[in-house]
Amino acid sequence: MITLTTRQRDILKIILEANRPIGSAEVARRLQITPRQVKYCIKGVRTWLNLHQQDLMIIPGAGFGHEIPDEMVRSLLKEVSGNPELLHIVLSVSQRQQLLALFLLTAQEPVIVSQLEQMAQVSRVTLLKDLDEIQAWLQAQGIDLVRRPNFGVQVRCPEPECQRALARVLWRETPFSSDPVTSITHADGLVFHLESDAALLPLVEAVRRFIAAIQLRRTINLVAKAEEQISGRFTDDAVLHLALMFEIIAHRLEGGHMLEMPPEQLEWLQNTSMWPVAEYVAKRLRRELLLPWTPANIAWIATEMLAAPRSEVLPGQPSMDEAFSVLMAELMDTISQTYGIAKMKHDTTLESGLYNSLVPALFRQRFHLWFPAELNTVSLPDQPGPEVKIAADIARRTQEHTGVMLPRSEVNNLVALLHAAYIRNRTYRFERIIVVCPSGMATAQLLVARLNARFPYLNALQVTSLRDLTPALINSADLVLTTVPLPRQFSGNGKVIQVHPLLMPDDIEAITHFLT
Repeated sequence: MITLTTRQRDILKIILEANRPIGSAEVARRLQITPRQVKYCIKGVRTWLNLHQQDLMIIPGAGFGHEIPDEMVRSLLKEVSGNPELLHIVLSVSQRQQLLALFLLTAQEPVIVSQLEQMAQVSRVTLLKDLDEIQAWLQAQGIDLVRRPNFGVQVRCPEPECQRALARVLWRETPFSSDPVTSITHADGLVFHLESDAALLPLVEAVRRFIAAIQLRRTINLVAKAEEQISGRFTDDAVLHLALMFEIIAHRLEGGHMLEMPPEQLEWLQNTSMWPVAEYVAKRLRRELLLPWTPANIAWIATEMLAAPRSEVLPGQPSMDEAFSVLMAELMDTISQTYGIAKMKHDTTLESGLYNSLVPALFRQRFHLWFPAELNTVSLPDQPGPEVKIAADIARRTQEHTGVMLPRSEVNNLVALLHAAYIRNRTYRFERIIVVCPSGMATAQLLVARLNARFPYLNALQVTSLRDLTPALINSADLVLTTVPLPRQFSGNGKVIQVHPLLMPDDIEAITHFLT
């Protein structure tokens, strides 16, 4: 009997269900693989169809097609979807290493190499190469992967490191996550991409059982309830991260893995306003199991919430200490003096942004917590001004005050906040802005209205006819916005920006870039 790989099955289903020729590029896009991988699998697909007295057509310039009657198409789809004996799963190196890492991090006992070979259905040489890659990554996380003859393979590390490593793999933040086996969204929670094929391979089934226990969608709702308790909101990304960490803590606790917390830190956390919220969350996590929550386990829930980015300052939220507010006032004063803009001292948006950036970052460093790198990366301005120096000064003074050094990613966040505040507070010396819009007064007024709404400080707008435009008028303007290309004699003028009458996002970006 000729079997199909799961990838060949997926390609076959797409071709059979298409009512037209379909190219390898489109098939690849649907399956999130490369066109070359599609072409590599086609031979097996064609052989399987030939075995069923059907043919796969390869049409030059069009792609793959068939002339199979509808009734036979339904029969083939039913056969290929309902009979696992016709299939065998082929994992990519990336997928296999992610699955092995998850299995080893959740295994309760040492696992012998031959058992892993059987579970992954790979050769011993391949398995040992996979273990080498996983071991190198785990060591970078402070985790030992014990590999001894007559003992087997086992992960050994403090519980916090194990939980962070699990979260990194599930979040696709490892060197071997190029072909992710999981994804996390608000709508679907934690999705295991290989779930439908779990019965085809013991390793996939073992990981499926673990992921099935992570009830992320329910815990996302619990995080929302926690937000109500603290009368504030975390960022959308932080909600997903918190839900994942809460679920991992609860899952590990269910398996008897306890967290610890130094007494002085535990006492400090118990005296913060976040503690009753952490107790509320713990009481409702896997509530049907009556988990043995200890103060230390509850404390780790509190630290995760303290360290989570938020979209607004949380009322009554604890800071590093009471003097932190004094430091914030000093920083705002320094920023205002450095830029030479007095009103920046009272910019509440900047102050809230600094607070919401610094406080979680400091807590992450203080408690050695992990936060996904992809969620903490900002694009720096093309030509940053004094904000780079100011951000470095803020980081230095914060370290002097708290003893915590901010990583580069957090300093970059400060640069972005400062640059945004400068754009918001600087004085724009534009005496004349010409708007050229030959499409009629209604279109011109709509554009001007949108400009006033998006750039309220640009109040010297003058609508001019294209016919009345002269070199002298262009030279007298600080900025020219036009909805149509200007005549050749005005081309190349750096102060001319062509925009859409509806002022699209690209137009806003171009104007902002010009202003800054």
